[in-house]
Parts: sequence; structure tokens; C-alpha cells
Amino acid sequence: MTCHIELKHLALSFSWKTYHKQIFHDLNLCIDQGSYVTIIGANGSGKSSLVKLLLGLIPPDEGDVTIHGEPVKAGYPDGVRKGRISYLSQQIEDLFFADTVREELTHKQSITLEGLNIQYLQSLGLSDQLERSIESLSGGERQALALAEFMGNRSDLLLLDEPSSYLDQDRAAVLKAYLNESQLAGKTILHVTQYPAEVQWGTHLIDLNQSDVKVVTL
Repeated sequence: MTCHIELKHLALSFSWKTYHKQIFHDLNLCIDQGSYVTIIGANGSGKSSLVKLLLGLIPPDEGDVTIHGEPVKAGYPDGVRKGRISYLSQQIEDLFFADTVREELTHKQSITLEGLNIQYLQSLGLSDQLERSIESLSGGERQALALAEFMGNRSDLLLLDEPSSYLDQDRAAVLKAYLNESQLAGKTILHVTQYPAEVQWGTHLIDLNQSDVKVVTL
């Protein structure tokens, strides 16, 4: 196995006025291609910061972040733009750009309704909602739409930041089935979660509460 994602001597801190916090110090991780890694940790431990580093949304203070051997550059998430990374944020209000469900699901050239598994659309309760405006959707329906759009991508790296926060039990089961199929297909998955039951979905674990952070096989 080769490192799909590698962090070398990574340091990251946060400062505001007189407040300063060291989030990561000399962090070294190698995440193998095809791994399903769940990430846990207390509030402020760096879960979302780790995802942002991988996307290039924030730069490290020191060290390197590489994906498939290529350095991640800070700025617009280049991996998402080029279709190499699929990202599902917990901030769903920032995800939508179109007016209707159909338009949202097909506005990217890399996504077609034919490419989306119709069974997933039905399970998410969206197959008969395609002409509805996004403004009319409830919070749970918007989360389902974000999940459907995420599942329509063909990237080999999936990043999820607490994706089930607003999902009901049935829709969470759809997410679990999709991630299991993706991992079996050889995709690499990083899944930030606060739910202990979801830790067991993965093959590996990163616990940011530990002083010696490493990738542990489950």
C-alpha cells in the first residue's frame, strides 16, 4: 500500500489577540489508499482543521500535506475543483448554488442524474422532489440533497465532516451503505464524527485526543 495522504512534521496553531493555542505539533500521518479512516476528538482538538488542511482552505504553520504525492496548496480547494476530492461539509447552507433540486444535482459537469444511483435518490426521499425549490426544503431534506450530490461525484478521496448531524436514521443508513460500497471499491475515506457507533464503520481510526496521534487499525 502507498500513502494516499501524507502529513509530514505538520504544525498548526490558532491565535486571536492574546489567545494562542497549538492545535498540531510535529504531526506525521500516512493514510493508505483504500483506507476508511474515522476521526474523533473533543471540541477544539483539530478535527475540522485537519479537513481544512487537506482541502487547502488553511495553510499549516510548518510541514507538508501531500495527496497522491502532490503538495496541497492553500487557497481555493483545488482537489475539489478538479474532481479529485469529494467533500461533504456540515455547513449545508454554504453548499447550494442552484434554484431547484434537479438543477443542483446536475449543475456540475461531473454529475448527471443517470450517474446517481436511483435507489439512493429514492432512499433519500428525493426521487419525486426534483422540481422543488431548495428554499422550500426542510433542514433534513437539504442534508439529504447535499448527500445525494456528494454521492454523485466520482472522486477517489472522500472527506466528510460530521455528515450525519442532521440525518434521520433511514438516511444515515443510506450514507453508511454508500461509504461501505465506496471503501470496497478502493476509495479512500476520511470521516469526522462525534458518534461512537460511526467509528466502527471504518477500517482505521485517528483519535485526536491522544498525545501521540497516529492511524490505528480497527
